[in-house]
Amino acid sequence: MILNLIRIFAILCALGGCSLIQQKVEMDASTAATIAANAGDTAGAACFKALEPVVGTTPAGLLSKFEVARAGQIVIEDGPCAPLAADCSCTC
Repeated sequence: MILNLIRIFAILCALGGCSLIQQKVEMDASTAATIAANAGDTAGAACFKALEPVVGTTPAGLLSKFEVARAGQIVIEDGPCAPLAADCSCTC
């Protein structure tokens, strides 16, 4: 699940110039946080709330795109999403 989220995030970073897609992703992160909170999934709610500003930021240039990707990686690996990423036992 987290691996798919990372893939989707990478694709959306590549499409950062499309403001309509950017707004939809930001709304999806907010909705996902609400759904997780309503389901009692506090870790999931915290993760999506942390991702919301990252996916809601439209990068303007190459370095800002890099920073958005780096911020997303930090949130996923070291931030509130870390417990969820640790649960993923993806072996290829």
